[in-house]
Amino acid sequence: MKKVKFTLLALISMLIVIPLNTLAETIVNNNGIEISEEDYNNFLKIRTHEYIMTMDLEDYNKLKSLDYNNITTDTRYIETVYNPHLLLTTEKEITEEQFNNPVMPILNTKDGYIETLQKKLTLTLAGGSYWNYVVLTATWKGTPGTRSFDVIGLLFDGADIRNGSQTGEQVYSEDGKYYGIDYAWNGTNIKRFSDGFGISMNVVNNKNLGSLQFSIDCDITPTENYTYIYGSYQHAVTTVSLEDSQKYEINTGGLGRVFSFPLSISQKYDGMSGVSLDYD
Repeated sequence: MKKVKFTLLALISMLIVIPLNTLAETIVNNNGIEISEEDYNNFLKIRTHEYIMTMDLEDYNKLKSLDYNNITTDTRYIETVYNPHLLLTTEKEITEEQFNNPVMPILNTKDGYIETLQKKLTLTLAGGSYWNYVVLTATWKGTPGTRSFDVIGLLFDGADIRNGSQTGEQVYSEDGKYYGIDYAWNGTNIKRFSDGFGISMNVVNNKNLGSLQFSIDCDITPTENYTYIYGSYQHAVTTVSLEDSQKYEINTGGLGRVFSFPLSISQKYDGMSGVSLDYD
């Protein structure tokens, strides 16, 4: 009788323990990829929720392969104010708390309007044994009034880029659903250099945008004792053609320490400060 009682208790214990191990939460993204809670939390160290919801299997496998114990990040929260009549943009750095508050509205003036915008810019490096994964993400608080060709780019000093690894994404939500636009390493919107690259992205013009993000990424390997990484995102404050948006070189004297435009074109961008990392 005691033996039967022990067996029943053992079975009950197994029934209690097993579900606890199998009920770990998972997320299924737009492409039907099932992501464990542990993986999701790791991915958030490098990528945003919006990106994770739109990534494909290749992107998922890339994130799965990374070392999440070797992550370095630089994040800035920037507020820019643009006066189209004076063709003047000013900026100030704000806190994360200020960024998470409701975005400031467009302020009307007697001469027209002044547009106040807030953006989060994050540069992340995931270290590896040879190739290191670099991601730059620009996240909007609210959505911009001007929607033309914005540019986002990376510049490296003391590192080689794995050619073919340079990609970009524009991710947005509308009516609660996430959508992604991919930019290939050899597409018409990318401009590649030996020490970096930039991608021109035509901002989606949908009316009911809930969120808006731009990101680029690539693999690099150090060639010097110290490697420096610079990331820049430049928003077009007036209409810019794809051709004009690509009339840049990259150097640390440019906008956000990346984009060096002719003056006539640089004035069409907000000139927002960039982010940077260094490692040895």
